[in-house]
Amino acid sequence: MRRWGLPILLGLAILAAVGLWGFGQHRERVALENDLNNRYQMSFYNLLGRVQSMEVLLAKTLAVSGQPDDTQIFSEIWLQSEGARENLTQLPLSAQLVGRTSKFLAQSGDYARVIARQINSGEGMTDEEYKTLSNLYRQAGQLNKELHDMEIKVSDGRLSISELVRAAKEDLKKGNPTSTAASFQSIDQQMQGYPTLIYDGPFSDHLNKAQPEGLSGENITADQAKNILEKFVDPQANISYRAMATGRTRERIPGFMVDLVPTEKGSEGRISGGVSEKGGHVIWYLDSRSIGTARLNVEQAREKALKFLESRGYKNMVSMYHQLQDNRIVFNLIPEQEGVRIYPDQVKLNVALDNGQIVGFDARGYLMAHKKREIPVPKISADDAKGKVNPRMEITGTRLAIIPTDSAQEKFSYEVQGKINGEDYLVYINAITGKTDQVLKLIESSDGTLTM
Repeated sequence: MRRWGLPILLGLAILAAVGLWGFGQHRERVALENDLNNRYQMSFYNLLGRVQSMEVLLAKTLAVSGQPDDTQIFSEIWLQSEGARENLTQLPLSAQLVGRTSKFLAQSGDYARVIARQINSGEGMTDEEYKTLSNLYRQAGQLNKELHDMEIKVSDGRLSISELVRAAKEDLKKGNPTSTAASFQSIDQQMQGYPTLIYDGPFSDHLNKAQPEGLSGENITADQAKNILEKFVDPQANISYRAMATGRTRERIPGFMVDLVPTEKGSEGRISGGVSEKGGHVIWYLDSRSIGTARLNVEQAREKALKFLESRGYKNMVSMYHQLQDNRIVFNLIPEQEGVRIYPDQVKLNVALDNGQIVGFDARGYLMAHKKREIPVPKISADDAKGKVNPRMEITGTRLAIIPTDSAQEKFSYEVQGKINGEDYLVYINAITGKTDQVLKLIESSDGTLTM
């Protein structure tokens, strides 16, 4: 028996080693497959985002008039189209499945680049070019819709990006694509019928500025922050709270985190908020209570919001945009100074539609940007500004506004509102230079108004 003991043990050791090696190889293969799948997922979602950006940018081209400063929009279309095409080619799909889609993306970018060069050389856009841009916009919208339909199916498990990894070499070679590949094939076929080719309100990029400008006053303590938040919030009726300082804020506005906890046992509705260390300004707060059945309409909620702001020292505020969210409504409000709307100084309020309580407040935009401004005298008239937009736009209103830019600067502009093909746009024409500062598309829905 001893004679066989050593070989048996040696054999078991070899089997164990082989098993461990095999297990290690399996784990390594699974890890590589997961990494590859993650890359495909990223390519798909990047493709989705870039096509959405293309649709918005193509929509904006319908509102410009071919001025030299409009070339930025056309250049951005080219960049987005190239990025989308690169994302598409990174998916394990055959050229025959995505050939038309890839061609559409490439030719859209090339066309936009040609228009940009044409405008830079002093030539305007012709009616035929405008018609081509309208066609491209419709086609981009269709592609965007199809991709979003795919995204929904991927999210609920009906489609899998990972199955492309497993089946790319088998099913696609046999001409029998998987369900995910078949979806891309369907999208590609949609392209054949065409000619060759979130809610936050506008102007919120200024929140990335280095230093807040709207803070004033002496530094406060954590105990003072508790008292400030307790006096500022709109509390539930007949509820008393116990204030606790829970830490420091870690955002661009240094301050204290404060919780207001209902003292009555079993009561819901903890209120959490932030108070700036400099000056003791309430940065934000949120009431966690459940919202009951809606009893107020939009106008009644807006009145509650404006009254709350007025009582807290926010004067001359006007409501710009809103969105309904689960029996509550979020308002974007900005101040007016000498009839000029000041977009950087934005405040958001969250109003419960069951009783009108202000259950959310966010003044980060206001505190980052608010300052005393000298309103300049326009060098062009409102009529001059209207003449700078596309003549096809049916203008419905014009007003002066101060808007922020990506570089944390501000511009003094005419806000020209109008319609093209039944869709609403805002075109901002610089009141000093007469150049186009910004173009926004308004998205109207049953839940409110958004901008892109």
